[in-house]
Amino acid sequence: MKKNICVFGGSNSGKDSDNRKTALLIGKIIADNNFNIIFGGGEKGIMGSVASSVIKHGAKTTGVIPKFLMQNDMINLSHSNLFNKELISTETMHERKKIMYDLSDSFLILPGGVGTLDECFEVLTWCQLNLIKNKNIGIINFHGYWDPLIILINHIVKEKFMGSFNLNYFEEIKDIKMLKKFLKKI
Repeated sequence: MKKNICVFGGSNSGKDSDNRKTALLIGKIIADNNFNIIFGGGEKGIMGSVASSVIKHGAKTTGVIPKFLMQNDMINLSHSNLFNKELISTETMHERKKIMYDLSDSFLILPGGVGTLDECFEVLTWCQLNLIKNKNIGIINFHGYWDPLIILINHIVKEKFMGSFNLNYFEEIKDIKMLKKFLKKI
């Protein structure tokens, strides 16, 4: 049985043209390693690239999206081919995230904006509070995108606003080799 990996990432592709290529490669690696993905349901940006790549390489995606995002036409379901084959509609963002967390065996954080940061920190907080147990979290830090985040987390520990045990809840993934190793542990 395939495991589910929850993938968080930008609904934009960012200024670096390698972001989209990297997202497509990550999607292929996820599918090749016998995983399906749980994601926010969008078809744009890095997330859309990962999802389309996962589908292209034979894995399933489960999109979890609040109704208001669909109603605001932030996603056009009539033209979407990303949902192979499941889409879960929720009332709120909080319900969306809870479902995503519950359905997932592990998490990957790709480059993104404040939404991705929110999801990253919430998952780390849930680990600290023991609401998420025994689920690996990988922060994809190809090309150093998340270097400032890693520095900030270490600064928070150094300043004693967070215990150093929190550093055990995630793994920094700097290249494809590290990603494959991370996926084998799940």
